[in-house]
Amino acid sequence: MKKVLIIGSGGREHALGYSIAQDSEVDEVLYAKGNPGTDAEKKGKNVKVKDDSGELVAFDGTKKENFEKLADLVEKESIDMVVVGPEQPLVDGIVDFFNERGYDRIFGPTSGAADIEADKSYSSDIMYRAGIPQAESMLCTTTDAAEAAIKKMATPKGIVIKARGLTGGKGVYVCDSGEEALSKLHEHAAAYGPEVLISERLFGQEFSVFGISDGGSVVPLEMSIQDHKPLLDGDEGPNTGGMGAYGPAKVADPAMVRKVANEMMAPLVWEMQKGGEEFKGFLYAAVIMTEEGPKILEYNCRFGDPEAQPAVMMFKDGLYKPISAALDGKLDEVNVEFKPGASCCIVMASNGYPASYEKGFPIGGLKEVSKRRDVKVFHAGTGLEDKKIVTAGGRVLGVTAYSAKGLEGAQDKAYAAVDVIMKATRELNDVEVFVHRNDIGDKGLE
Repeated sequence: MKKVLIIGSGGREHALGYSIAQDSEVDEVLYAKGNPGTDAEKKGKNVKVKDDSGELVAFDGTKKENFEKLADLVEKESIDMVVVGPEQPLVDGIVDFFNERGYDRIFGPTSGAADIEADKSYSSDIMYRAGIPQAESMLCTTTDAAEAAIKKMATPKGIVIKARGLTGGKGVYVCDSGEEALSKLHEHAAAYGPEVLISERLFGQEFSVFGISDGGSVVPLEMSIQDHKPLLDGDEGPNTGGMGAYGPAKVADPAMVRKVANEMMAPLVWEMQKGGEEFKGFLYAAVIMTEEGPKILEYNCRFGDPEAQPAVMMFKDGLYKPISAALDGKLDEVNVEFKPGASCCIVMASNGYPASYEKGFPIGGLKEVSKRRDVKVFHAGTGLEDKKIVTAGGRVLGVTAYSAKGLEGAQDKAYAAVDVIMKATRELNDVEVFVHRNDIGDKGLE
C-alpha cells in the first residue's frame, strides 16, 4: 500500500489529498501541515515532529527551513509520493532539494521552472518565443518607468498592472483608464514592489485550464473552470485569492481545452525544456476568450485554489494514478475521465477579508452538512481550539457540491449547505462571521 505526503495547509491541499485518497492503492495521506479538515479525513493524518523540547507538534512543510525535516520524514515513513500544493515552496526550491538528495518522487516543478509564475517577465518572454498569444506588455523596473509605460500604452479601454513576484493571486490591478492606473500605481508598488508588467487590457470571459506535465508533454484535464476573483457579486469590489469556482465552464468546451493544451501549454513546456528547465507538475493556464480567440493572461506552476475543489469532485477516479504516471514519464498511458454534470465551489471568507478580520470564531453546521450527498466542505483557513473548529484565516471554507444534472443542481446544493453553515455560525457567535458571493456559477447559467 502507498503513502502520499501533501505539502500545504489550504483548501487546494485538502482537495488534492481527498482526491488522491480515492485510489484503492493509497493507504494513507499525510499532510504537512494540513488543517483540521485534512486530519479528519478517513485516510488523512497531519504530520507531527518533535520540537526542541521533545514534544510532538505540527510543522509547516512549506517553509524552507523545514525542508530537511521533511526529507527525513519522507525517508522514515517510506513515502511513495510527495505532492507540493502551494507555489512558494516550489519557488524556494523544494523539488531541487529533494532531487539533490536522490528522491525524485516529488510532484512539482524545479525552482527555475516555477519562475513561470514567480516572474511575469520570464513568463512573457517564454510566451513570446513560443508564439503563444498574450497581451502586449512592457516590463518596468521603477515606478517612473511604469508611469511612462502607462501613459504610452493606456487606451480608453484601460490598462493592467501586474506585480512581478508572487502575490497570492492579488497582485493584478485591472484599471478602467490610464488615469486610474496612475493613481493606483504607488499603492500597488507599496504592496508588491516597484517592478511591474504594464499590460494591454483584454476583454472577454475568463476560464482556467489545468494540465499535468511530465516535462516533455502535457495532458489536460478536459474540463475548463471559471474562477471568481473579486470579493462581491457582479465581479465588484477588491481582488481576492478567489471567492469561488465552477466547472465545466460553458465558455470553453473540451475541444477548446484541448486547443489551449496543444497550442498554449505544450509549446510552453517545450520552450522551457529547450532552455534547460524541465517543467514537471501541475500547469495552470489562465485564459481569456477575446474576439481574436483565446489568449493567455498568466500561467501558474500549481493547481488553482479554489479551482481544485470543484475539479476533484468531477473526477471519475482520483489523481493518484495520473500524478504517478507523470513522475514515471508515462503520461501517454493516462486517461483522465470526468463524471457527467457539474460542480460548484462557494468560498466562505472571514468578514472583513481581504482587509483585516478577526479569527477564532467557532464554526457551526459542519456536522450537518457532512451528511449531505455530493457535498464536500474543504477546509482552508480553519484551526482547532478546545476541540472546536474555528476560523483561522481569510478564506476559511470551500463549500463544494456536485450534481449529475448539471450546474444549476450543483449550485443549489452548494448554496443550501452554505446557508446551513452561515446560520449555525451566526447563532454560535451572535455576529456575522462569514462573507461570500451569491453569484458563483451564474455566468455558466446565462
